[in-house]
Amino acid sequence: MYPTHRLRLAGLLGGSILFVGITNCSRASAAGFGASRDTAYVGVAVGLQSPERYKNVFKGVQQALDELNANRPSGSPILAMRQAPANASTNVQVAAAFRDDPSVIGVVGHTESDATISAASVYDDREHGGRNAIVAVSPTAAAGDVTRASPWVFRVCPVVSQQASTLAHYITDSLHLHRIALVYRNDVAGREFLRTFAKAVDDSRDTLVERDPFVEAIAEFDVYAQRLARNKPDGVMIYANTSDVLTVMHAVHAAGVHPIGVSTNGPTPAEVVADGAAGRDFGGLRYLSLFLPDRAASPRASQFVSAFEKSYREKPDHWAALSYDAAMLIGRAAQARGADRRAIRDWIASVGNGQPAYAGASGEIRFDAGRNPIEKTALVATVTP
Repeated sequence: MYPTHRLRLAGLLGGSILFVGITNCSRASAAGFGASRDTAYVGVAVGLQSPERYKNVFKGVQQALDELNANRPSGSPILAMRQAPANASTNVQVAAAFRDDPSVIGVVGHTESDATISAASVYDDREHGGRNAIVAVSPTAAAGDVTRASPWVFRVCPVVSQQASTLAHYITDSLHLHRIALVYRNDVAGREFLRTFAKAVDDSRDTLVERDPFVEAIAEFDVYAQRLARNKPDGVMIYANTSDVLTVMHAVHAAGVHPIGVSTNGPTPAEVVADGAAGRDFGGLRYLSLFLPDRAASPRASQFVSAFEKSYREKPDHWAALSYDAAMLIGRAAQARGADRRAIRDWIASVGNGQPAYAGASGEIRFDAGRNPIEKTALVATVTP
């Protein structure tokens, strides 16, 4: 269902993206705040809106904590997951709750760039001169400003400008498309994607015939599709979540045009099988994935897939793999340096930079001076219904 494409592009903004042919144990529960001194908590800062979208973030974090607890060094605390408090209605409130709870040693999240940037000053505790600062490791927040916003924020996904440049070269050099439309989510990461993608297309002497922004609450995809039908691009690049990618492709097909679709997110095999109509609209879509369970690129990734399937009776997706890696970094730091927050931050910063790289589910992770991973592995897959 997912043929893959091999391509290596080096030297992209401090790193490269590689396109490759595209234990279960007892769980420590964390129902509320007020921790045992024998337990340290990893906060998960996602799910304020559309929590069903992020269910595998929680599963990936829990999988990491299970494995860390199964191999817990003598004297180190049990690691458990803490979700956002129920009374928190904003990302800043979530960040503040984790920062102000001394039992929380680090945070996985946020998943979106705008949310991570808005919470950055809370994580480095500018309010109190950094006294209670806490590390946050985002699985998927890709905008460049995410890690520039705070020295306490890391990410385990490639920067969005790397993704944009690589996909632009893939579209022009490998797919040989020359008239390209771009539909992008109008947030900080989407606008950065636009700038980098447009420059790369211009440098290739091809034409970007459309630059159509949208916000999830107001998405005029039918209007965009009618304009695309008039301009007749041979490819449409979509920077969006999977649900919006599907809506865009459905609107384009309904308008009577069938350009090759490329996106930064794609469906799981289960989503294609479960909905025949969605499968038809997704058919032929090329998309960037930072992890595919059937194309595990290392023994460590294969071990993660097997353990996750044993725990949850389903295959992990990229949300699970990237969140697993984020939680593993925090947990390994705590087991190596103790529960001191600054020591945890410094240990993570030294991964691949003074100490060995971390072999994760989503590939090897080495951080540069800006707390961004370099030479990460990514996958381009094609959906075939």
